[in-house]
Amino acid sequence: MDKPGVGQSQGVCAKADFNAELSGWRAAFASMSQYDFIDTDRIVVLGMSNGGGFAPLVAQGHPVRGYIATSTWGRTWYEHMLELERRRLTSSGQTPAQVNDAVKAFAGFYDLYLNRGLTPGQVIAKHPEWKDLWYYERDGQYGRPAAFYQQLQALNLGRAWQEVNAPVLVIYGTGDTIMSRSDSDAISESSTSPTPAPRKISFLSE
Repeated sequence: MDKPGVGQSQGVCAKADFNAELSGWRAAFASMSQYDFIDTDRIVVLGMSNGGGFAPLVAQGHPVRGYIATSTWGRTWYEHMLELERRRLTSSGQTPAQVNDAVKAFAGFYDLYLNRGLTPGQVIAKHPEWKDLWYYERDGQYGRPAAFYQQLQALNLGRAWQEVNAPVLVIYGTGDTIMSRSDSDAISESSTSPTPAPRKISFLSE
């Protein structure tokens, strides 16, 4: 399945927020029941990177044989971004003191951006002292609008994975510099929480 504006999907990827993208995933998943060559009792959902985190939301109650989540995230997007920024700053050669100061500032920056609904440009307008921290667009990040990541932050992936009643395979690559081991661990921990039906959870680190 392709996101809006990618492959044969209609729309403009750079303008689509997450809720619009998710509705496309759900429509595509539901459409599989129309094809005779698909055994809907044997569907395994594979989610990679960002997609692995919200994979259970795509199935939306439809039967799933299992999930595979690869190098993805399972905490809040705010937590994910703070850890990413710390890792990025550390690898850039900054001193521990510089890294800590920057992460403190990023904590405030991402709170206003992800939790309070401001665009990065609006955050900088309120706090010009953070101008040099930001290295992406003023109206978004990673080529997507600010609303996309604000909507990711609004998700409760702990609840989504806790309610999964199918086997889950979590795969994490040790060379991944974007999605951390902690993000993958969160999916495993959520999936093993008490639920009405027991499941098999596997974790593979490469």
